Amino acid sequence: MNRKIFDSPERDYLFKSMQLNWYNLCPINGETGLPIASEQVPYALYHCHPVSPDFVQEMQQASEAVGRVFMKMWSVIRQLDGDTLLDYGFPVETIRLVKYDPLPPLCMRLDWCWNPAVSLKKVVETNPQTPSFWFECTEGNSHVAKHFGLQDPVPGAQNLLRASLNQHLKRAAAYLKKPLSDCHVAFTALNNPEDVGTMQWLSQHYSGKSTVFPLEFLRIQNGDRLFHERTGERVDILFMWYPVEWAIHDTDEAGERLWPALEQLILERKVVIVNFASAFLLQPKSVFALINDLGSEFFDDRDAATVIDYFPKTSLTTEALGSDYFAKPILGRQGEGGFAVEAGAIANRSHNNDPWYTEQAYVYQELLEFPQLTIADELMTAVWGAWLYNDGRDRLVAGGLGMRVSEGEITDDYSYWCPIGC
Repeated sequence: MNRKIFDSPERDYLFKSMQLNWYNLCPINGETGLPIASEQVPYALYHCHPVSPDFVQEMQQASEAVGRVFMKMWSVIRQLDGDTLLDYGFPVETIRLVKYDPLPPLCMRLDWCWNPAVSLKKVVETNPQTPSFWFECTEGNSHVAKHFGLQDPVPGAQNLLRASLNQHLKRAAAYLKKPLSDCHVAFTALNNPEDVGTMQWLSQHYSGKSTVFPLEFLRIQNGDRLFHERTGERVDILFMWYPVEWAIHDTDEAGERLWPALEQLILERKVVIVNFASAFLLQPKSVFALINDLGSEFFDDRDAATVIDYFPKTSLTTEALGSDYFAKPILGRQGEGGFAVEAGAIANRSHNNDPWYTEQAYVYQELLEFPQLTIADELMTAVWGAWLYNDGRDRLVAGGLGMRVSEGEITDDYSYWCPIGC
């Protein structure tokens, strides 16, 4: 095997020059919250997979079509009653905010099983509240492509992100009835290289002044304001890379739940969290089952064709899928708890099976054949990611693309980023 793509001076030089501090990944110490550097594993491959402009255009067009369906669902789900939302796996603590949050999603990443060799092009997940794999698809590919003598696959991706982010922050300020220039804007995430690094990179696309700090320093004061503990600065508009389904369980040092106070701040318009409840509304994997249950006849002709062409059959039960299917937790992330069933028996299981995921309700999807590529003399399974951005009129337009590859058949948190170029 060619180990140069995993570990070499050339690889170190390239990714350090890009300031990609997470080109290797480390497990996190559960007690300290710090990366365990001695156990780091490669993430970014010193390699550039060539793609054609036609390939990029087709995937972007398909992604925009899928985005239209999801924006339709954004309106539909907000109108569903609480019992129906519970049936589709929404935690009871989230329902009031999901139905209330008036700001639409800023962005989302679609995950694709894009395998033209077997005429298979299906979107398998939507990740509106998971900004991981963002820098890689938007800017990272361009640096690696240039290094290997190829072209940026999506040259306008950063400009699109910048325009969408600034426009969305203006909408957030208007919702608070304040000029954006009078709002304290902050970006936060858990204190690890990938999460905070991505937030620092994202904040550079905002045209105004902002603060970036680890989530551990975010505080609520007397149910009246959100603020940065180290500086005391009030936060009016927050981009928080932290899932809603985790936030509802968080407690303070005294063991008191933080969610009621945070929810109340949002309901009282004392703070806006961008891409939060509105994005979470489309995050559960059960949304695919809801689309399947509504049926193509629920949609207009254009969207119905998209559902037929690009959405896999998905259900809350296994009966509708027979003896072959892929199971995933409704609130699953990074492949956690997923497993494939063939002829009624488990054929493959994720390496990551934290009980928090495996004890959830599951959604079941038709079993798909993902493409396989030979990289460094090894056969790897590929999953494509495609970013969509709100254009200000609540239409989703296509941004960056990226590819993750794994040595196993299930893409998880330790799969590799394989850069692409044209």
